[in-house]
Amino acid sequence: MFSLLKPGLKAFVNNRNWLVIALFIFVAGSFYSYFAVAFEAAPLPGVESQLAEVEELFRMILDNPPLITALLVFVNNFFSMLIMLMFGALAGISPLVSLFLNGFILGAVAVAYKAEGIPILTMLIAGILPHGLFELPALFLCGAFALKLGYHCVAAPLPEKTRLESFRLIWKEITPALPLVTLLLLGAALIEIFITGRLVESFL
Repeated sequence: MFSLLKPGLKAFVNNRNWLVIALFIFVAGSFYSYFAVAFEAAPLPGVESQLAEVEELFRMILDNPPLITALLVFVNNFFSMLIMLMFGALAGISPLVSLFLNGFILGAVAVAYKAEGIPILTMLIAGILPHGLFELPALFLCGAFALKLGYHCVAAPLPEKTRLESFRLIWKEITPALPLVTLLLLGAALIEIFITGRLVESFL
């Protein structure tokens, strides 16, 4: 089992610079969302429709039994990661948007909790941290790979490689890491449905 996950763990080490960039984009989205309300900044184009789609998706998902709900959350998150990776080669636009938007949603959730008088720390500990410990590493790793694809397939190929060769080499690095991403997303979905909701209720 560990041997299956080892390439994914190695990918975190080998791509730490790209992980930092992915984390920075995510945090930038969170801060923009949180402080946009305070400064009454205009919403970014398309963000409101994206948030509406996310809300509608989860409304449909939550109409199902918990186990089915967890499976649907997992499938949705897994395919979101795959799409981000597949379109990462297009100048890295897909991971930029996806990472920023995910951060934006976190900031929006924090604003909503604050409006209800719920401390942000409580929201983070009860509503984000349990499943976020699994989901966020998967998001950042896929985001890092997608950014790497975008950079080396458009701006600067790997040393002594063409853009196509760079694309193939990076995907050879991505594929062995997918079992770890899958396990992280599955764990995140189960925790989000079976544990996070109860934690939030206990804190409220």
